[in-house]
Amino acid sequence: MGVTLNEMLPQLESTQVDITIHISTKLNVTQASARRKVNVFVLSEIGTGLGGGDPTLAVDKERLCWRVPIILALPTVGNLGQVGEIDVDAQTGEILADTELIQTIAHHAERLFAGSTL
Repeated sequence: MGVTLNEMLPQLESTQVDITIHISTKLNVTQASARRKVNVFVLSEIGTGLGGGDPTLAVDKERLCWRVPIILALPTVGNLGQVGEIDVDAQTGEILADTELIQTIAHHAERLFAGSTL
């Protein structure tokens, strides 16, 4: 899912770091559009009760993407929690989810639902 800064930093108890990142690009996909795309995708590929939360902009390998948290919510109970996240390419709008990710999100949703008190 990309490189986190923790992977690049030394494993020390306490250290001073200065990190500067500069990216200049045009985002062809808005935050709202990415969320809508994920909502449609999740409904068709995983099922009801799941929806996209507020996307954040992230760097994934060599591209910018909107990282959309997937939330399990039920009408009678409300928001049960996050069960995963799906990335949307911020330039092309491509949903970056494979079969394994879909199955993982579905599994987390089932476990969270089973543990909820209805």
